[in-house]
Amino acid sequence: MSRLLFVLVLINFSSVVLFAQEVKVRTGSAALPQISLAPKTPTSKSTKTTPASSTQNQGHGITPQVSQNRTPTSVTGYGNTTPEQTSQDRAPRPSESRATRPATYAPPTNGTAKKGSANGTAQKVVPLKQAERGIVNWMTLEQALEKSKTGKRKIFVDMYTDWCGWCKHMDSTTFVSVPIANYLNEHYYPVKFNAEQENDIVFQGKTYKFKKNGTRGYHELASLWLNNRLSFPTVVFLDENQQLIQPVPGYQDAIKMEAIINYFGSDSHKKTPWESYEKTFNNKR
Repeated sequence: MSRLLFVLVLINFSSVVLFAQEVKVRTGSAALPQISLAPKTPTSKSTKTTPASSTQNQGHGITPQVSQNRTPTSVTGYGNTTPEQTSQDRAPRPSESRATRPATYAPPTNGTAKKGSANGTAQKVVPLKQAERGIVNWMTLEQALEKSKTGKRKIFVDMYTDWCGWCKHMDSTTFVSVPIANYLNEHYYPVKFNAEQENDIVFQGKTYKFKKNGTRGYHELASLWLNNRLSFPTVVFLDENQQLIQPVPGYQDAIKMEAIINYFGSDSHKKTPWESYEKTFNNKR
């Protein structure tokens, strides 16, 4: 009897052990996470394609903005490109002007010096009395070209616009200087040229016209002489055969202008660096 009881107990114990193992296995299988061995492929982000120059190349009369470090576009023929303008509403100050000029011989503008006079020192412009004022014998380009047929001279062109305040200021200060007026009258044909005039001009066998641009416009000959970079005031020097020597942009006071017109008028730009010439010229004053 005792043996039978022992067998029954052993059977019950074995059943309990088996039942516990089965529960453990089932519980463990349910808790195992599902792991994918394949690496996830990153989702690629779509890149927006921006047109590079769709508005820049349409040519709807939009004047490009000028950067101080931008190299002016060279003119390959009149009226083929839209000139750059430093401002639509005002004349540029001297510090805003950049000249395209030979690396060695061309005179710098006031933008290369400190504010003030040619040597960088502050200088007050004292208005001249009427008796002390010089008078430049300004003429039109057509008159200058006609005079060049019988008497060869360089042509000095004062490029201006009606809205240019610094142009008017240079008229009332620089060009009334007696030495400047006398030198221009004796060695140049001095020309006043409105860069926004609308009349056609025939120059060296080509007809140059006014080009409408936005609310105003520009003359093709001005664009040619200013290397396609319109800024005012700018003075332009042409040799005895009406070939461009160079434009010099920016307001120039009487001291600087006197040196500049002598520099080109005496052909010193062909053999003497501007820095050396200016120093020598000022020492002779």
